[in-house]
Amino acid sequence: MKKTTRTVFRTSLATSLAVVATGSAGVMAAAPYAFVGSDTLTEVTRDAIAQCESAGGLCTAGSLTYTNTGSGAAETALLASPPTQRIAPMSRNFKASVLTAHNGWTPQQQNIIGLDAAVVVEKNAASGYSKCPNLAAALDPAVPGKAQVDTLIGLVLSGKGGTGDTVACSHPDRLAAVDTLAGCFGGISFIDHFYRRDDRSGTTDTVKERFRVQRFCNGRAGGLVSGLDNNLANDDADPIRRSCVPQSSTHAKTSCTLWPAATQCTAGDANCTQGLVVALSQNDPNLPDITTSIARRIRLDSNNQTLGFAGREASRQTGNASTNINGISPSNFAIRTSAYIASRRLFVNWSDIPVGTGRSGGQTADDIANDTAQLNLYTWITDPVLGGRFNVDPILIAHGFLPCTDDYSDPSGPNNLCSNQLPPPAAESTPPSCIPAGLPGNATNWCCSTAAVSPAAPTVCPAYACNTANAACSGSGQGTCCTGLTCTDQGTGNFACN
Repeated sequence: MKKTTRTVFRTSLATSLAVVATGSAGVMAAAPYAFVGSDTLTEVTRDAIAQCESAGGLCTAGSLTYTNTGSGAAETALLASPPTQRIAPMSRNFKASVLTAHNGWTPQQQNIIGLDAAVVVEKNAASGYSKCPNLAAALDPAVPGKAQVDTLIGLVLSGKGGTGDTVACSHPDRLAAVDTLAGCFGGISFIDHFYRRDDRSGTTDTVKERFRVQRFCNGRAGGLVSGLDNNLANDDADPIRRSCVPQSSTHAKTSCTLWPAATQCTAGDANCTQGLVVALSQNDPNLPDITTSIARRIRLDSNNQTLGFAGREASRQTGNASTNINGISPSNFAIRTSAYIASRRLFVNWSDIPVGTGRSGGQTADDIANDTAQLNLYTWITDPVLGGRFNVDPILIAHGFLPCTDDYSDPSGPNNLCSNQLPPPAAESTPPSCIPAGLPGNATNWCCSTAAVSPAAPTVCPAYACNTANAACSGSGQGTCCTGLTCTDQGTGNFACN
């Protein structure tokens, strides 16, 4: 039965602010006002804008537009000086450092609009391939809700110990884990590429936190805020090398490099390769977001050698599926009760600092209009008096997400992830970016070769260590094996020194 008693948190304040601002903003000369946030919530947010604009005039038509640059980008926009937006669609909580500095931003229950999960996406067995039934990620009894270090997933994504440096990602245990992953599918000789979201993504933060990933084997993946070829801003440092995926009508360009020099090269060059783990920062052609881009790349692989981590929506796309983790599928029940290890909340977060605050000369009329437009949308999504869950739950369901309850009521009790104590913020465990010594952007002199910060100029970073027996190597004739060893194909598409 639907509950009739509701608790209103700060939405009343948001409503008041919106009404006041509406009276003082005047003409919105610069509308639509752009705001950014989670890629996972792209279609949910855009549909919410459209429905709010058509629902009795709470949102002015054409006042807002949404860009899916990641949860981290939304967080950054709220922290900007002056702040450029007021609300933040996010697939994770704020980071610890943000909540320490801005305690008033701590999410309340109405900020949790629904649930999702980060899943390993595979091709559907109905497409004629063996489905990988289960991946093991044994839980760590000392760290509740998180996997142990060096589970199969952690080894594939971040190498031995989860540190993501060259030595960890070349380790024989990682090479064995990649072979084990391929063997899970039956008849598949090797995994070609494992796609992930970039470092601004809440999905990435969920994977890092739950599977103890300090840094991914492909390296830094900051992407770009705007412009073409955002993928090329991402590192390609994975020592397990594969053939480059060419740009096409269905694939945006991704980094292909001369490894380990990380120099961009042209696909087709015999020495040009691409790492096993690849980060995506831009939509593939004619797709709305990176979640569906990862889904399509997996679906179009006729050899079934492509996998990826993405939101559950990617596994629900036609032709795709998800593998179980620890024997548990990302079902509605398992997500809502948090039995599935990578279950997560979806947020529309809020800042108490209006757009443009701190600007020299004060807020402009456009700042006030922008602030008003965003607060109106926030009110439509979160305020139960004006619809709240009745407004947003049907949108979540239409796009494959899970509302907090099945009857539009407020969640309650310890067995509903929406009403449990808010989780700790996403882990901030990524070490300094891995940019090869001497290249632009290596302000901290981070040495990819040793996973340590250089004590002096970038030139003191040592060369990549040679790879010892049974360690992964590039297979591109670049002499990464130690003297006396040769980089050879092991018959599974993986190269190792022997």
